[in-house]
Amino acid sequence: MDETSTEPILQCPTCRSALSVNEEIDDLEENCPVCGSEIRLRVFSRLYREPAEKVLPKLADESDARCNFYPELTAEKVCDECGCFLSDKAAVDWGGLDLCLPCLHRLREEQSSAQFVARAKLHENRALALVTLLAPFTLFTAPIAIFLLLRYRKAPAGFEPRSRLRWWLAMVLSIAWLAVWGVLIVVWMSLILEDFA
Repeated sequence: MDETSTEPILQCPTCRSALSVNEEIDDLEENCPVCGSEIRLRVFSRLYREPAEKVLPKLADESDARCNFYPELTAEKVCDECGCFLSDKAAVDWGGLDLCLPCLHRLREEQSSAQFVARAKLHENRALALVTLLAPFTLFTAPIAIFLLLRYRKAPAGFEPRSRLRWWLAMVLSIAWLAVWGVLIVVWMSLILEDFA
């Protein structure tokens, strides 16, 4: 963005000449006024925002509580997990809680709290894929799906509450496929025995 003007200045990708955009638009399709090349740009709304004001952290004096991680800064918050003093620079706002980085690490990596995990493995989706997408191989994939469903039945469900419908659907399909394979094997064996008889 130009220092003197409030309107965004874009550049032609070919000749790097300035293109002035004076209204909020989503897409820009025109020819460059200098080199004539065709320009197609996607313009994001952030381009029109005012730059954020930098707020300097408050330096602590003798009468202020000091941050545990940056002792030169004033403590303005308290960690909701361990209670240590935090400056704005050291505090992490996660789900409405003010946390220090060690507590956030412990909650995410060691305790694997569902509210703090970066991503959750949805084992019921994996099991469902094993018995639907790999249907011809369910003689082998259905037992793996049942193992996943039983092994991880109490694992964190993810970021938001989920119904157990997928879990039950994957379990019923796995058992049904095993029953079908069992019937097919019994019929096949009986046909073989009839041929020998």
